[in-house]
Amino acid sequence: MKQLGRRFIPFWAIQFIVGAVVVLLAVGLVATLLGPVLQGPSAFFDELGKTVSRLAPQPQADIRTDDQLKAVIKAMPSGRLRVGSIVEEQDRVVFTTTADRSAVRAAVRPGDELRIGRDGNVEIVPTGIPGVIDSLQRALDDLKRRFFGP
Repeated sequence: MKQLGRRFIPFWAIQFIVGAVVVLLAVGLVATLLGPVLQGPSAFFDELGKTVSRLAPQPQADIRTDDQLKAVIKAMPSGRLRVGSIVEEQDRVVFTTTADRSAVRAAVRPGDELRIGRDGNVEIVPTGIPGVIDSLQRALDDLKRRFFGP
């Protein structure tokens, strides 16, 4: 009877199955033990990131005075400006303006900033190294206009 069982299932197949079960048990045991250990540092780093973001210099508000706010409200088509949210930690009010897609011809994505380009069209403000180069070029153009005129 033992010879009949060996004939149908080779010994290496039994070793393979036992080895696979041992490896799966070891992986499960390691995942069970390391799961809670790894959650502790991630919570610590999340809180550290929040603290650093509070301590880091924050960008200045675009509208700083009541007169500027009144000018922006008057510039809006319907004379209204919608409050989007309030950031309590920074004591700031965030406004929301909307535009039809046909009015914004630039290929914008969320988070992009728009400006009026040299040719008078709306363009996306460059960021990163191209943004630094662009700001330097604009500063040089302004300096040239001051010294040599338009």
